[in-house]
Amino acid sequence: MKITACPLDCYDACAVVVDPETLKMTGLPHHPLTRGTLCPHLNRHYKEAERITKPRIDGKEVTMEEALEAVADAVREAGEEFLLYRGSGHVGFMQSITELLPARLGGWTTEGSLCDGAGQAGVEAGRGISLALPPESIDEAEAIIVWGRNVSVTDPHMMEMLKNKTLIVIDPVKTKVAKMADLYLQIRPRSDFYLAMLLARFMYMEDMEDKVFLQERCEDADWYYDFLRTFRIRISLEKCDIALDDLGDLLYQMQNKKCVFLVGTGVQKYSIGDQVLHAIDGLAAVLGFFGKPGCGVSFLSDSMAGFNTPIQKSAKKVAKPLAPFGRFKTVLVQGANPAAQMPAQKRVEEELSKVQNLIYFGLYENETSEMARIVLPAKDFLEKEDLRLSYAHPYLQPMPKIKEAPYGISEYELTDHLLRALGKEGLQRTQSYIDAMVSQCIEEPDGLLRSPAYTRHPYEQDFETDSGNFEFLEEFEDDFDDEAEGLWLLTPKSPHSLNSQFRRETHLWLHPSHGYEEEEMVCVVSEFGDVTLPVRLSEDIRRDSVLIYAGTPGVNRLTPPIMSLQGKNACYQEVKVQLEKIS
Repeated sequence: MKITACPLDCYDACAVVVDPETLKMTGLPHHPLTRGTLCPHLNRHYKEAERITKPRIDGKEVTMEEALEAVADAVREAGEEFLLYRGSGHVGFMQSITELLPARLGGWTTEGSLCDGAGQAGVEAGRGISLALPPESIDEAEAIIVWGRNVSVTDPHMMEMLKNKTLIVIDPVKTKVAKMADLYLQIRPRSDFYLAMLLARFMYMEDMEDKVFLQERCEDADWYYDFLRTFRIRISLEKCDIALDDLGDLLYQMQNKKCVFLVGTGVQKYSIGDQVLHAIDGLAAVLGFFGKPGCGVSFLSDSMAGFNTPIQKSAKKVAKPLAPFGRFKTVLVQGANPAAQMPAQKRVEEELSKVQNLIYFGLYENETSEMARIVLPAKDFLEKEDLRLSYAHPYLQPMPKIKEAPYGISEYELTDHLLRALGKEGLQRTQSYIDAMVSQCIEEPDGLLRSPAYTRHPYEQDFETDSGNFEFLEEFEDDFDDEAEGLWLLTPKSPHSLNSQFRRETHLWLHPSHGYEEEEMVCVVSEFGDVTLPVRLSEDIRRDSVLIYAGTPGVNRLTPPIMSLQGKNACYQEVKVQLEKIS
């Protein structure tokens, strides 16, 4: 048996046991989070997906040698007009080795995120660095507040940890987890910031704040209480669409309990996304919920925290959510599908169509591979050496090569080939990069490797800010008209796909009160475009919202070409839409 890790872009980063003969995969029993089980994405969807098996140029199948020569020529001809656009559909440390191409060749890469950049910026503003909350610390909690995170879909292994605890769910959608909750608040979309500020203010009013923590571990706590009081209670309740009694119930459920907040990316898919996470962290700080057993805020952590990376890269950067593809002669898209996944899809398609040499490098066909002049098949995670880090737990897992690849090329092989073909120094051995990372880890008796940043109770001693203390949000700015007519667009993760990989959704979900029938075709319109989809009805959706899962073909014709105030993050839900019947 061989031990590896799931490569898919999920919180859980499952440790996987593989039979080299049959390639049957099972979970690693002693892994602290996944505990011997695997989710359907790896066990079913990954195996069912149809891979790209042949390189092609201008729609014609060619040999790998011919394709690589064409890629080298395209990169050479582009000079500084070369852009690497790298995705995260498959996550592995060695996938970042391609960043050395623009760094050494004078080209460009991207910065920012389509996923979590705003929230990450908010966390770092308060804590200095985003450390993972270990599973064993979550186990110690007495109450868990699931805030904008559909745990059964995004990190199903966490479901076991919710048992025998007070469960509070805050979400505009009544998810499976919400139906299990002791208390559920179906707040209005984009109101998470106001709820966090309201709760922090009421903690002071009810004398529930941790006075010692505020005095010893926080900067300007007295000033922060004054700042909280600038948010009027009645107006904030109206923005959240909840009653004062709902707030009281929430305070009662949290009182005198060790609490963990599990926060999802949905709360920060807005221009104010950084301020949302900063406010939720601020609530946790008011309660003294950092550095203590069974307490903390779990968002997507910085998986490289504490590591010195052996892949030194420094290239010019453009913002990922608004990448101006048309500026470049050659664009190499690696493991991504910008033609479907970036906001303002119509603009992206127009930009990509201007690229002289669009190169797609990945496992599966998608909208971007269909537009590409050159297509390169990639190796899968069993066919190459790699390493898996996690943004949800502080454990690192080597990924050894387990089988030979019948086709495809790895990120390492592509990078090494292109550097040498273009007259640059080639790469070190793959294992040298992996060993440099592993050597920084702490090995536990059961063989698990802990990140050098691991601590059982993160921030127990200090925060990584300039002051060494938690630093509260100092100002709030927001110019979005949330009273404008229309329905809020919600774009959560699908249970059957990872963004545009695997079994993508094809419907929109509406509350029955809108008067549509099941499977009726509806045109959804925003100021940026429109998409026509069949209807599914659900009372789990708020009446003021439309739910279209991320990865649904055409959903990003509706989303805006803007970025968050901090973090250079896409703002998929910063938009309202109208519904039009199809005659």
